[in-house]
Amino acid sequence: MTDYPEIEIKLQEVMAKRKIRTIEKLHQMSGLSRKAISKALSGKPYKMNIETISKLCAALDCEIGELLELKKGE
Repeated sequence: MTDYPEIEIKLQEVMAKRKIRTIEKLHQMSGLSRKAISKALSGKPYKMNIETISKLCAALDCEIGELLELKKGE
């Protein structure tokens, strides 16, 4: 167990709002690899670098807070 809250990647939700239905489409829009997008969509713990976050936000025309959410402790 960690001493800090987890960060949830809300990529699937943001893609749905933007009507982006495939990894391929987001790959074309962002320039990110399909593997990086797939990892972000997996819901498993994943270290995402700042460049990846920046590219996703630019491609999806969203703010960081729409893409990443700090999970509150239970």
